[in-house]
Amino acid sequence: MTYTHLRHLPLLLGGTLLCLDSQAADLNARDFFGAPSGTSLGVLYLPATRAQDFRGPADSTGKADLKVNAMAYRQVYFTDACGTLCTPQLILPFADIDARLPGASRRTGESGFGDPQVGGTLFFINDPTSRTYSGLLSLITLPVGEYHSTNPDVSPGANRWGATFVYNYTQGIGENWVLEANLEAQLYGKNDDYFGSELKQDPLYRLQAFASYDFTPATYGALRLIQAEGGALRINNRSIDDTRKRYTQVGFEVGHWLDKQNQVMFSLSQNVATTNGYAGTDALLRLVHVF
Repeated sequence: MTYTHLRHLPLLLGGTLLCLDSQAADLNARDFFGAPSGTSLGVLYLPATRAQDFRGPADSTGKADLKVNAMAYRQVYFTDACGTLCTPQLILPFADIDARLPGASRRTGESGFGDPQVGGTLFFINDPTSRTYSGLLSLITLPVGEYHSTNPDVSPGANRWGATFVYNYTQGIGENWVLEANLEAQLYGKNDDYFGSELKQDPLYRLQAFASYDFTPATYGALRLIQAEGGALRINNRSIDDTRKRYTQVGFEVGHWLDKQNQVMFSLSQNVATTNGYAGTDALLRLVHVF
């Protein structure tokens, strides 16, 4: 494989994994609200990503695009077994990915189960009366998803360990408003079979902020802002130009409790500024059941 191929092929990796991670295991407004010990949640995510534009010098043809249809199931359990409230959880993703890679002459795609994640949130503050919460979410990514070393950029699995850490602070304002700030770091292990080479990726850092409002006791709406930077790639310890990502995403979501046990939420987000990545739209339908 020539250096030219190495330079162009990795670019989708960070973008695709980011799409899957942010949709299946990432944050929505009020994710850090606590619940009584013994509560269990089953959460079904149905995300979709559409991007017709790649922002960066790697897309020499100007024809790169990305389509991802995914599904993920998340099981969350609230318990006081940690000495404070904590939430052991498991996330199982499935994805169908179709793309034209930057600079590529034809389309490619894969579908299958992605890498599961296990972990949980440890709460430092849990005050439902004032709706004040703070905690650290830690997730470990297990490299057991479907992976094709000859088509790695669109494989649902990434053939590497990973870790995601999110520190959250949530504050209720008055009777209806809730403000949230989240500091996130995504860390990646090495992929030792990327077209027969070793792929490494720098950490990706993100700030996520939400402002939500209760329209009724059962319905809320929220605005979201995400600012991300990092994730540069190296192959066999050789840095790949134009792979450090930077993007700003804005969006909204609306959540509604159908009854005391079931909630439905819809969100729509758009990248408004992107460097070395796909600029597109993310939609998400989320269903929550309280056991």
